[in-house]
Amino acid sequence: MPGILLAALLAAPALAPVKPMAVQVETAAKADAGAQAWAKELRTALEARKDEFRVVKPGETAELVVRIDSVATTAPDASVMNGALVMGKTPKPFSLSYAGPSAAQAEKLARNLRRLADQMKSAAK
Repeated sequence: MPGILLAALLAAPALAPVKPMAVQVETAAKADAGAQAWAKELRTALEARKDEFRVVKPGETAELVVRIDSVATTAPDASVMNGALVMGKTPKPFSLSYAGPSAAQAEKLARNLRRLADQMKSAAK
């Protein structure tokens, strides 16, 4: 019986590989140091996820823009980052409250960003 199950699994069609999404992380020209640091951390986290994302080069158009608007400290070890996900001309504002360093939170956002972008893409259809 195990041989039949293995044969069925091997015969199953393979899923098509996902094309990396072109993404851009941006801040306002006069963004505070916290927003600039967050953008840098998020770019680093996205660059590490080569199977899911490709950071655009100058002159390229991004499929998804992550806009970091501001970062504010709300308590001694708590902060909130305000931003928006922009696909096409549709911005989806969000706020992310977190404790600890921004690098860990940027990695969490990068880990979930493809799923969020795919949901936005499906909703736009």
